[in-house]
Amino acid sequence: MNDTLGGQPSPTQQLHAGITSYWRTQVIGTVARLGIADLLAGGARDSDSLATELGVHPDALFRLMRGGIAAGLFIAFAERTFALTPMGEGLCSNAPGSLRELAIIQSSPSHWLPWGRLTDAIRTGTSPMQAALGCDIWEHFARHPEEAEHFARSMGDWSEMVASEVAHHVDFARFARVADIGGSHGDLLAQVLRAHPSCRGILFELPQVAESAKPVLESRGLANRVEVVAGSFFEPGIPAADAYLLKHILHDWDDDVSTTLLRRVHEAAPAGARLFVVELVIPDNRNPDPTHLMDLNMLVVANGRERTREEFHSLLTATAWKVERLILTRSGTSIIETVKA
Repeated sequence: MNDTLGGQPSPTQQLHAGITSYWRTQVIGTVARLGIADLLAGGARDSDSLATELGVHPDALFRLMRGGIAAGLFIAFAERTFALTPMGEGLCSNAPGSLRELAIIQSSPSHWLPWGRLTDAIRTGTSPMQAALGCDIWEHFARHPEEAEHFARSMGDWSEMVASEVAHHVDFARFARVADIGGSHGDLLAQVLRAHPSCRGILFELPQVAESAKPVLESRGLANRVEVVAGSFFEPGIPAADAYLLKHILHDWDDDVSTTLLRRVHEAAPAGARLFVVELVIPDNRNPDPTHLMDLNMLVVANGRERTREEFHSLLTATAWKVERLILTRSGTSIIETVKA
């Protein structure tokens, strides 16, 4: 298919690229999983020496890295020798804004297999996770702790992208205790506490996640400022705080479950407490937007959804949270500030 329009890919070529884009997902995910970008961070290397170091098949690795040229990750430096492109550098584990963990989790069974059943999700309106994996995503992570760790790290990387903006836009100095509900390893909470030294934090997570978060907080020098509390936000036991953070939590659930969650936080919150919902908000227009695809992702992997501004307002008002303002950040994520009504 060599038909082009003015040097640009033709509609047929664009469609072909879209149809086969999942090849690129697995190429990128495999490069990330093998840690190839880290091995190339010091400069170009030949694929045979990399294969020896990685313990993989030499010709297969060469073919993977040649495919990585098409995926935008590498350039051919010399015969069977490759170097990173600026895009490929984003898979280095220590790169600012690294997407290595995201590449690994998106090409792993927890996300990859359910997406193969998108047609079923559209027919039924429910997540195909049970059919794809035999359980929901949280039970899958409990059964596969290594995959769960990649997921937690990818969420932490995502948090780093938005946390500084949350800390910048909201004056948390007015709150003595800030509780991050379902905050994984406390990446968002850590940014808030660094920006506001007078605050103390509470990290509320499932027991297995809470345990793994403790050494992370200790390594950041925050162990003495953060109380780690294990529990479920669907059960009593959410701690009292002056402000609550819910980052990318509500999109995991449908409206009924989200209502239960918001009511649990409301029950635990003292009078006048603030709740900050940090989520993508679907724009009120018909133009193409990445949140439309993320909305499908949430249907597929978690039976959840992204929401419009009006949908968030209805959900929060119905659970006795008064919406005061919505802040759109440069990262595309919005901060919805509410107060206990």
